[in-house]
Amino acid sequence: MTQKILTHSLILASLFLTQSPALHAQTFGKNHVQYKTFKTKYIQSTHFDIYFHEGGETLAEFVAEIAEQSYGELQENFRYELIDRITIVVYNSHNDFQQTNLSLGPPEESVGGFTEFFKNRVVIPYEGDWEKFRHVIHHELTHAVMLQMVYGSGMQAILSGMARSHLPLWFIEGLAEYESRGWDTESDMFMRDAALNGYAPKIDDLSRYGFLAYKGGQSVLYYLAQKYGAEKIGELMNKVKITKSLERAVRQSLGVEIYDLSKSWHKHLKKEYWPDIANRQEPHEIAKPLTDHVAYRNFINNSAALSPNGDQIAFLSDKSDYFDIYLMSAIDGKLISKLVSGQKTDNLEELHWLRPGISWSPDGKFIVFAAKAGAEDELHVVEVQKRKIVRSLKFGLDGVFSPTWSPKNDEIAFVGTRNGQCDIFAVDLQTEKLRKITDDIFSDLDPSYSPDGSRLAFISDRGSYLDAIRLAPDFKIWRSDYRNLDVYIIDAAGVAHGGKIEQITNTPFLEKSPVYSPQGDKIAFTSDRSGIYNIYVHDLATREEYPLTNLISGAFHLSWAGDGSRMTFVSFYNAGYDIFLLKNPLDLKPGEITVAKTTFLTQLEEKRKAQRDTTMRTAAEAREDRILDKYRYYVFGKDFASGIITPREDRIAFDDTARYKSETGEYIVRDYKTKFTPDIVYGNAGYSQFFGVQGQTQISLSDVLGNQRLDLITDLFYDIRNSNYLVRYFHLPRRTDYGLAAFHNAWYFYSSNVGLMRDRYYGLS
Repeated sequence: MTQKILTHSLILASLFLTQSPALHAQTFGKNHVQYKTFKTKYIQSTHFDIYFHEGGETLAEFVAEIAEQSYGELQENFRYELIDRITIVVYNSHNDFQQTNLSLGPPEESVGGFTEFFKNRVVIPYEGDWEKFRHVIHHELTHAVMLQMVYGSGMQAILSGMARSHLPLWFIEGLAEYESRGWDTESDMFMRDAALNGYAPKIDDLSRYGFLAYKGGQSVLYYLAQKYGAEKIGELMNKVKITKSLERAVRQSLGVEIYDLSKSWHKHLKKEYWPDIANRQEPHEIAKPLTDHVAYRNFINNSAALSPNGDQIAFLSDKSDYFDIYLMSAIDGKLISKLVSGQKTDNLEELHWLRPGISWSPDGKFIVFAAKAGAEDELHVVEVQKRKIVRSLKFGLDGVFSPTWSPKNDEIAFVGTRNGQCDIFAVDLQTEKLRKITDDIFSDLDPSYSPDGSRLAFISDRGSYLDAIRLAPDFKIWRSDYRNLDVYIIDAAGVAHGGKIEQITNTPFLEKSPVYSPQGDKIAFTSDRSGIYNIYVHDLATREEYPLTNLISGAFHLSWAGDGSRMTFVSFYNAGYDIFLLKNPLDLKPGEITVAKTTFLTQLEEKRKAQRDTTMRTAAEAREDRILDKYRYYVFGKDFASGIITPREDRIAFDDTARYKSETGEYIVRDYKTKFTPDIVYGNAGYSQFFGVQGQTQISLSDVLGNQRLDLITDLFYDIRNSNYLVRYFHLPRRTDYGLAAFHNAWYFYSSNVGLMRDRYYGLS
């Protein structure tokens, strides 16, 4: 009997400890704070319920459109139709996203979204880039569809399915990357580096190698699509669904073992990338390396900013395991000092290493950078000599990134997001008054002042839309080619004061990081027009463009200062990011460097050329073409651009259009209402001739946003007085969390003098 009592006590204790989300909501050094009280609404599409917060209606509409498009592709690729609707929760910014109660702790800066497995909810933030937003929607939706397809619908089915089948991380994340991107220059860069530097692991080991779990897995699936046809991925997924094992699925679908597949994939990588060694240059062959991630034992050294006279560089690095800002010599790379210790105080929680930007004041005495500080982002001004933050500026924006200091020393421009709109702002350093330089739905990024401070170069997905006033009232961003980025110039006065926007580049590729030459007659930028991000120069007078580099790896984060004889860039090489110094960049003249296109880009263009004369294609060819179209050459059809979408006849009508759209075609916005659904439902029962009925029960309920939680836990033993039960409720949407619990615990213990004893505790807490 004593053993039976002990067993019941252990079961009850395990239930109490493992099913208490509120107990895990705060961890050491990572307080999960709700700074805001969100006003939530929702819209619906055919297959999705999209929840959003105040100011996020445009984001929700974008999500609805992209989610349906993405599901249409997944449905065709996987040959699978959803059983249940999928919930998507959208946040206006990453700062808001970190306050979600759908995760046990605040998501890190590197987390662009997640799929919650128990209820199959997709949770995503908008971070100012429509293409990145589209990618995350499709990526996470792939997880959600795969969960239903492989494990079934509902928490119980998912739990039991995951217990029987453990799919490797590289396949789960690689599939999501492949479906949402196909193949692209960024993925090509990572795998080229892994192949050339010899660290591409075996397929079985991909899950252990950080970013290679994503990019390596994506590469394996892309290789399979190239070798066997794109439809082979759908066949593989259906084999996974049936066999509940990736190894068996590969064996049945491909007729090979994972080991043999790994060998053929490695051979493919060598054939694809090794020829690049003869035709391209490693970054240290053309520029002086100023950091060494191998010696530092770190991954990130970026956001290099040359001082006005060009002799010092401020940069961001994780060499201390935290992100800090350092100062080094531009002459020899010698480290001078640490200017900022990040991630250790509440005003420096995150230094935006994914969207970095450091800029110097014209006199070289100060630098400015953006960081997360509690509920929102701040601009921090550091006095370099004293290594001290002397000024901090908040603006009430959803996000603040990439500051640049005006050469006039009167203002700082930066990228800001608010209510689903990403614009360039400027703050007056005397009055701290904020003004908009751009003001429209397009993503405007990477601003950089001209030497006289009269203009700003930036990148945008606006295409030929240079005047926001001329946008049609019913213009929708998802009907434009938001996947392309070009370089633009705008008068620093801003559009509200007559500032004009001028388009500098016009290519079907991605341009990034534009910077003026110190003389102001040229703009340098990076572009993936060859399939690799290289540095190019645009002459503002002649409109001539030519490359400065022919790298085997990518170039990012340009800085050009002083007399123009020094330019810094960041390059990814040998599994890490480092800073390089390019001397006398303008000594290179047009035509001196020829940049060959990568194998991937060449194959893409050849395929498209061959298809121009083809009017009839098979479904498999059309699918493969769409995969490659995800690269950059995306042109919308006239019907789609006009908002005319022909529905598929065989598509599941989860919801009648009249229920979620108005007569004018607009989504109907509804107020959020708390509705509890089960997280955990568990029970077992037994009968003893001596003790009678026995059993345990656990029911955990929560609402869609995870803000309210209700638990019922019982352990029936003999009768009510000898049983244990707990009812508790948590209210979590505000900064202060509230909870109420009623409990009854019966404890048994053995005394050598008295024998078996029982103690009882009950009450409210």
